This record gives sequence, structure tokens and C-alpha cells, in this order.
Amino acid sequence: MSWDSGLHRAAQRYYTLSVQFAKIGGDDNFAAVTLAAFARQCFDLGQPDDGLELVQLAQYGTRKSARPILRALLATREAWSYAQTGAAQQFRRAAGLAEDHFAESIDDETDHQVQGLDQAELYGVLGARWRDLAVARQEPMEARHAQQYISRALELRDPSCVRNRAFDLIGLARAYLVTAEPDRACELVDEALPIAKRWVAGRVGEKLRDFWRESQPFSTFAAVRGTRDAVRDLIAA
Repeated sequence: MSWDSGLHRAAQRYYTLSVQFAKIGGDDNFAAVTLAAFARQCFDLGQPDDGLELVQLAQYGTRKSARPILRALLATREAWSYAQTGAAQQFRRAAGLAEDHFAESIDDETDHQVQGLDQAELYGVLGARWRDLAVARQEPMEARHAQQYISRALELRDPSCVRNRAFDLIGLARAYLVTAEPDRACELVDEALPIAKRWVAGRVGEKLRDFWRESQPFSTFAAVRGTRDAVRDLIAA
């Protein structure tokens, strides 16, 4: 909750305490889940090396105990680091492992500590990482993978997961900005705005700010100006 609200120091303190208590309790898998969340915060703050160190610590600590779904989660986090640093070969390996481990976990109901990593979330997370890779390597066509993955995530999302849908729409819009398709990007953000209002004070608002910043090169287009103005008004409210 602290991380989601942008209270990063408090979040780091809670993550650290959680890992310590999990270790005292002998629950290495829960410690790994917490480390995965801690790593995600690092990636949001632009610290991929620190995030990778936490992920590798989690992977080592659960090398004998992790079930496929936990391995899938940790692989998505590993891929996240490589995407941000532009390490394409390592990214593809980790992303492939995430999908392979997830496929192994489909019929496995024994691990209840990894919540929220369904197929829609897997595609959404990996899609956003393909976008990160495209940006890091300055290879816009890599973002086509992001568009495919996030579009699939939108198809699979439970209709009740409205906040996740907002993330998907904004993430997909940002992927279309990478491939210089601002009209499509604005259509997606326009669809996201009505459902984003409720969470604009947290990470949804941060993603809208990212879109606003990344869409600036296209601001001479009338449609883009209209969407940017709507985003600005929402995040400034």
C-alpha cells in the first residue's frame, strides 16, 4: 500500500521487515514473494541492478522449495531488470522461462502465496517489459511484441479488475507511442481516463504522467493535444 501510494521509504522499510520476519518464521517462499515486490519497487524507481540483486536473492533462497508459479513470478522480475538495461538476450531467456513456468503451474493449486499472477497479468507484465526493452535499445519495432502481449492481457482480464484494465490501456498506449502511432495511443488513453479517475493519486496517475511526457513529441497533432490536455487536467486535479 505504501509503494502504491508513492511512499517509497516506508514501503522499503515494510518490505525489509517482512523479509526478516519470514526468514525468522522459516518461510522462504513468502520471503521470496516479498523480495519480488521489493524488486518491483526498484524497477519503478529506475534501479534495475538493485532489483535484479533482490530477485536473484529470492531465486537462490527458494531454489529447492519454489513451485512453478513462484518461479514464474521471479522470472518476470528478472526479465524486468534486463529489459530496463537493454540486455535483449537475457531478457528473452527470462521472459521465456516465465511463460514456461507459468504453463507448468496451471494445474498446481498448492502455492497460495503468489496471488494475482494469472494469465492476463503475465501477459500484461511481459508486454510492458517488451516496451521497456524497445525503449532501452532504441529499437521501436520491439514494441510490436508489447502491443501483442498487452492486447492479449486486455482480452483475458476479468471485467471486475478495472484498475488492472486501466494499467493495460495506458501501457498499450505507451507501446503505440514507441512505434509512432499517436492516434491509436490517444484512443486507448481516452478509453482509460474515465476508469482511471479513482486511482489517479497512486501508480495509475504515475503511468498517466509517463504517457503525458512520452506523448510530447506528437503534441502538434490536434488529437494528441486534446488527450494530453485531458490527462493534464486529471493528474493536476
